[in-house]
Amino acid sequence: MITRPTIIAVPQRPSSSRDGRVADPFAVLQRQVGRLIEDYRAPDTFGSGRLGATDITEDTSGYHIYIEVPGCSEKDIGLSTTNGVLTISGEKKSPVAGTEQKQHVAGRSFGAFEEHFNLPEDVNPDAIVASIKNGVLQISLPRREPVKPSERRIEIKAG
Repeated sequence: MITRPTIIAVPQRPSSSRDGRVADPFAVLQRQVGRLIEDYRAPDTFGSGRLGATDITEDTSGYHIYIEVPGCSEKDIGLSTTNGVLTISGEKKSPVAGTEQKQHVAGRSFGAFEEHFNLPEDVNPDAIVASIKNGVLQISLPRREPVKPSERRIEIKAG
């Protein structure tokens, strides 16, 4: 299973308000988790340093990651693996930045992004391939060939 590292801050002790009431730690946690979910589902993921919508599938050949990266080309994205972690990074650049154009509405998001995925042990990192088409980055993570047990006869010498 491919996983993203997850960090959730849990309050250590209840905080009190100005009038002396103690905040419910579960309500605080619920608000924090709600914010995390909203941040994850937010459409302007590029400005937050995260990738767009991501699907991960598995079949007999291995795992497949599909990531929406509208406005990015293969030159804008970098992929690497280190110690069982796949890193996807890059930058979506604004076509208006650095020009004399006066911008009236800014509804699209731009900026750098980076995401890390822990790779399953059965993935062959040397065989990972990626392609981009119609704003979707597809990464194929093939499985390693299973190790076949080998048998070797060992001669026993007399004396």
